Amino acid sequence: MKRASIVRLSLLIVAAAALTVVFLLLKKQKENPTNGDQVTYFTVTTIDVNSVDRISLKSTRYEGEFKKDGETWVSDTDLLNQKIILQFPDQLLSNLRAIAKVDNPSSDAEYGLDNPSAVLEAYAGSERLVRIELGDKVPTKDCYYCRFNGEKPVYTVAENYGRLMLKDRSYYVDTITLPSIPDIKNIQEITLTGELFPEFHAIKLEKNPYDYSGANLFPWIFTKPYRAQWDADVINGPWMDQLEWYLRIYTDGVRNVKPDEFAQYGLADPKATLTVRYADDTGREENSYTLLIGDRNAETGNYYVKLQGIDAVLEITESKIKSMCEFSVFSCTYKSIFFPSTLLVKKAVAQSGDTVMTFTHEKSPEGDDLYYVNGVAVDGADALTWAQKVMAMKTSTFIQNDTPSVEPILTILVEPFDPTVNEPLTIRIFDDPSGYDIVERLGVCDCTIDSRLVDDFIDYMKKAPGAK
Repeated sequence: MKRASIVRLSLLIVAAAALTVVFLLLKKQKENPTNGDQVTYFTVTTIDVNSVDRISLKSTRYEGEFKKDGETWVSDTDLLNQKIILQFPDQLLSNLRAIAKVDNPSSDAEYGLDNPSAVLEAYAGSERLVRIELGDKVPTKDCYYCRFNGEKPVYTVAENYGRLMLKDRSYYVDTITLPSIPDIKNIQEITLTGELFPEFHAIKLEKNPYDYSGANLFPWIFTKPYRAQWDADVINGPWMDQLEWYLRIYTDGVRNVKPDEFAQYGLADPKATLTVRYADDTGREENSYTLLIGDRNAETGNYYVKLQGIDAVLEITESKIKSMCEFSVFSCTYKSIFFPSTLLVKKAVAQSGDTVMTFTHEKSPEGDDLYYVNGVAVDGADALTWAQKVMAMKTSTFIQNDTPSVEPILTILVEPFDPTVNEPLTIRIFDDPSGYDIVERLGVCDCTIDSRLVDDFIDYMKKAPGAK
């Protein structure tokens, strides 16, 4: 073989060997890649994490203080998410590391440290263990500028500092599921007891025996503060408006407390208890919530409240509590002494002294409705007039009285057309020199009425068909 051929062959062999080496190296790198930008960390400072019993955090998004109570972290204003708060000692404070350090930094403003986006301080008792000031985010990396303990050097720290220190309140606070009722039609019963507000009880009845409207206009009744039931005013709206206050509970703060600490908020022996019973949309499943109302926050005026079944103290504003508990029941009561549908009344006898008026409703053999006043046949319009005159007698005030020992100036006895639907009703009205006569209904005197309305009805009685 010629010398030139041998040289060329040798060069080709060397080149092939070199290519083989390059191929093997590339293959190895592909199978085992390395990160050329791998970050190395160094420790800035260390603290005794186990001694930390208080953490203060102030950021552009949230301000709070967390205190260790046994194994639990608590706040004066929030119910804390324990898993999140534990990240401060377990992940952040136990690894106070940095990526880079600038020993002689220029102005604080260049790093966002003239007005830090977040400041965290950890304490053991009164001793501050560390102060962390978080500045701007590094423009080209997922890092932050940071300063420790007020010293001059500026550090670059990992993104996890900001991930934990720069969050909204909802991140640190545990969520309490508060009752939420879909609509006022779902509410079935409301009871308020205690000494803080006047007690009341309202309940929705499937069948109200004294609802003579014929259209279920009075499904709600009050049994307190009245001594016998009065209908709630569903027709004109005030009671329906009041029911809106019970659909949801709006708090201004939540704090975690131990069972033996409720007394500090007046909740071991609450001053008022509000219970709301409600059903789901199907009407089959019933639920309820109970609010225990205690003392007030001296600074804000808010009431301390416990939702039965949850070991936390809620703060609810004075206006919201009073809207739920201190409204006028009488203003939500239907004022007419009686709301008669002529179809549901069989007989109603009104008597004032020697004047008697009898309203009668019968059915003809053909099924027609027949009306009589004092035995004189009247048409539907005259029957409606009688009903309107009765409804015009509206109570004026809620004042409880004993039944007077004198004879009433007006008595109305109502007999239902269908005793399986309605109960008989007796109403008596007693003269009072104040100008507001006393109304006895269902055997008790809980309201008064303007005497002029009573006089107007008595005048109508005297002029009614067949009057004597």
